Amino acid sequence: MIENIKDLLQNAQLLQQVKETGSLLDAIKLITAAGAQKGYSFTQGSVAQAIGELMLEKLELPEGELLAVAGGYIPWNTQTVTHGTPGVCCL
Repeated sequence: MIENIKDLLQNAQLLQQVKETGSLLDAIKLITAAGAQKGYSFTQGSVAQAIGELMLEKLELPEGELLAVAGGYIPWNTQTVTHGTPGVCCL
């Protein structure tokens, strides 16, 4: 279903309409109607769930960034100075 929604949003006119909506509910209604025109049988609830999943995909960080945020990753190209030695970190 997510792939179907992504396919629908390839339509520049529909994408613009979705961007211009005043609320998430209006965007869901537009996508549901556009899906029906293409022969898909989306419900507003299923579209809302798919949009939520798509939003989570966009928010997910790559593993290296997650580790950096968690404090467990130090990029090799940084010049950490510990005990006077550049590039050496003593944890």
